[in-house]
Amino acid sequence: MKMNFKLKALALATVMAASVPALAAIEGGPTGNGELLLNVRYYGGTSATAGGDDISGLFDLGIRMNDFIALNGQGGISKNWNLTQGAYADAWNTVTSFVTSHGGTLNDIYFNVIALDSLNFNQPTYLTTFAGDVFPGLQNTNLRQFQGMQTYVDANAGRGTIGTAADGAATATPTDPTNSFFGAINGFGQGDTWLQKTTANTTQPLGTEQNFWILNTSSLSNFGQVVKTPFGVDLNHDGSIAGNEFSKFTLNADGSLNFASPVVSAIPEADTWAMLLAGLGVLGAMVRRRAGA
Repeated sequence: MKMNFKLKALALATVMAASVPALAAIEGGPTGNGELLLNVRYYGGTSATAGGDDISGLFDLGIRMNDFIALNGQGGISKNWNLTQGAYADAWNTVTSFVTSHGGTLNDIYFNVIALDSLNFNQPTYLTTFAGDVFPGLQNTNLRQFQGMQTYVDANAGRGTIGTAADGAATATPTDPTNSFFGAINGFGQGDTWLQKTTANTTQPLGTEQNFWILNTSSLSNFGQVVKTPFGVDLNHDGSIAGNEFSKFTLNADGSLNFASPVVSAIPEADTWAMLLAGLGVLGAMVRRRAGA
């Protein structure tokens, strides 16, 4: 009887444990393979930390850095996230409602997409949006300090639906827990510029097509320039990415986040080339005949 009771108790405990959702977490820099994170922010006044008119939102996009980097150079890649549905919806609605109730419009919301890998302090990798075609100068020592963004990731890890959903979201204002607000990480450093460690403003208004970049240290020297590799497809095979060759992130006012890489035109098959050459030969013969007539 005692053994039977123990077995029943064990079975009940197993069922109860299975019914409790596992605590979800954001994969950040220390893992060496951080997840892509969408950040949205609204600064209603002249300061991002003074007054009650500022808000930010963090959305876990559920794709790890290495998996995303593997897509670079591939044409026709398209990925989409709907922030108005599922575990994202509450955070998105909170941000948009806050903005409109504080005298702003959805056009005043800015966004960026980032990912962190700070496992190796001397040789980190970071992904970030930046709308320009040429990333500004950035020294290795400043890139290494990007790891400070991890305090922002950690502060939001158990907030909103991030703690209960596989890919959740959370919002914060300056009065929320320290480091959870995008505009005042560590008390002063805005996430827009990676805690003021880069001159690049990585956030842009909704509807802006932002280029995407991979940032790596070039050497162990603090003063060396960071290697800035753009996401894109070398359509003209000149060894560089420019103009319409960039892959881009766009967040729209309807809550749709889109990533798209350029579409590569189909290369004609061998038999198609043969037909084209034959046609040119016929045209050439006709021209010669007319010239000799």
